[in-house]
Amino acid sequence: MKSQHVLNFLLGLYIFIFLSYLFGPLIIMSITAFNSAEFPSITPWECFSWRWFNEGKIAYDGQHLAGLATDWRLRDGLMKSLIIGIGVVTLSVPIGMAASIVLTQVHSRLRTIFYSISIMPVLFPGVIIGISTVVLWDRIATIGGEGFISDLGRNGIFLTILGQTCFISTYCFLIFVARLQRFDQTQEEAALDLGASQTQVFFKILIPYLMPAIASSAVIAFLASFENYNTTVFSILSEQTLTTVIASKVRLGISPAISALALVIILLTLIAAITYEILRRREDKKKKERQNQLLFEETHDSRLKRENKSSFRIPKSIFLILFIIVFGMFGFNQLVKNGLYGSECVKAAETAKKSKFSDQLKLLQQNVNTVDEKSLKAGELGGNKDYNDIFGDPNLFKNFGGLDNKSPNNSSNLFSID
Repeated sequence: MKSQHVLNFLLGLYIFIFLSYLFGPLIIMSITAFNSAEFPSITPWECFSWRWFNEGKIAYDGQHLAGLATDWRLRDGLMKSLIIGIGVVTLSVPIGMAASIVLTQVHSRLRTIFYSISIMPVLFPGVIIGISTVVLWDRIATIGGEGFISDLGRNGIFLTILGQTCFISTYCFLIFVARLQRFDQTQEEAALDLGASQTQVFFKILIPYLMPAIASSAVIAFLASFENYNTTVFSILSEQTLTTVIASKVRLGISPAISALALVIILLTLIAAITYEILRRREDKKKKERQNQLLFEETHDSRLKRENKSSFRIPKSIFLILFIIVFGMFGFNQLVKNGLYGSECVKAAETAKKSKFSDQLKLLQQNVNTVDEKSLKAGELGGNKDYNDIFGDPNLFKNFGGLDNKSPNNSSNLFSID
């Protein structure tokens, strides 16, 4: 009995560690979207703010940090990602479905070879697929000369759709193969015996049976295209998708606007998943009610009739929603109470950072002014005459808010925010 308790404890600990590892980064990134600091962080916490979802801010050093609503590169990348995703779905789903149907029709000896060839693109690195797509269509554009073919062969969006379709269609192929393995081909034979044509059998029997696979493969193809980077970064050429824009921003420094975008994507994913689950349970409930009704009509059992009557039940999810609302109101109240929310908090934080930045510049100017000019000329500090001319210039910091001694009131100009 004791060993069973230990086993349950270890199992619970493992599940906790696994879920923390899986969802911890997402939770932390979501929280950083509400911190008013210029760099995504939880500590030190400045103020609770919505600025990274809106226009962003002007940093204390004068740099403009765009928010999610004003970042045109993110919007442009998002639109192109959606266009590419729709194009990939349009090509990948029919290709995968056609290949799966062919697989069921070929001879058994050729089936293994055809299957191996069909899944081979998944084994290739995305870098190879992207580069080979660009090289191939660049050659086609060169041979085709000036005109439509040349423009199409050098269009980044078109090349990205083709490059991603090369391996994403394999995902769709595997989904259709799994669905067709449970298909009863006697239905097609019966329809043909009754005089139906091949076209009618395809659209009236096979397509309705494959609809769940079509929907699943379309969703997977779109998501795989939307988040792809390895193939896209080489085939997109001068264009940019959402993933390449985010990657370029990360190279220059992570912005809290990326955290805001991540939170929006997470919320949309959760809403879609919850909506799908609600619809699925509702459909299962209706199906069960129809089965009970048919069973009642066949047996005339009064007990089934009583069970079939609908009774009001409070959904369990309502308690979770109420808990989240109460917890959110309590947390917001604590933020306001401790002065961590509102324009006054943001203004105080900005003032403190501006003062610190001004003190650092003044200290730097004092250090430069105390350097012995003779020591610089002699090269004792590794400097030379050009070094002395630059850092010995009394107007060096005039553009940094007038920190020279002649203009003591200009220090506020550096930190003025329009």
